[in-house]
Amino acid sequence: MAPSISYAVFIASLLLCLSSSPASFANARASQLVRSVCKQTQEQFGYNYRQCVKALWKDIPIRSATNLKDLDIAVLKLAAANAAQTKATFEKAFNATDKNANGTTAIKQCVDSYDFALGAFVFAVQGVNDGDKSVTEILTQAQDDLVRCQRALASVEVPLPMPVSTTNFWVMLYRDVAFLVTSQLFNI
Repeated sequence: MAPSISYAVFIASLLLCLSSSPASFANARASQLVRSVCKQTQEQFGYNYRQCVKALWKDIPIRSATNLKDLDIAVLKLAAANAAQTKATFEKAFNATDKNANGTTAIKQCVDSYDFALGAFVFAVQGVNDGDKSVTEILTQAQDDLVRCQRALASVEVPLPMPVSTTNFWVMLYRDVAFLVTSQLFNI
């Protein structure tokens, strides 16, 4: 085989290997702290371990976290950013919908739910910095509100666009990870 063909085959093989299982490579690079938290999140909440590692490891502040407090704050900030994005999407949908249309009440519930969740995540960052153990209660209330949104949408069968459905999933994952880490941080 000519050297240029051998090189091309090698590069193609390497690219195929790298693209076939990105989660395993992310897992190999992820810190022990992130891997441990994702394993616990899988055990306690049923999330896919690799998906958790991959989602967390994309975030640079999470990569930089060397202890539970830093990880907790980074995850809470990521949750807040995703909640803000999802809230804005629901607000846009609410403003574009006829107020008498089927599902308007459900969309309004989601605007309110994400508004509360966003505030809860921002409060939780400050609470973790201050050592306030009530953070876990606030995170539980945020989860309740997020579930209220999901139930409202399901009750009138409002279809979610894929980006909203996806960010909703990530907000719940980040909330659950933050709850787990906060509970460990404060030994609750």
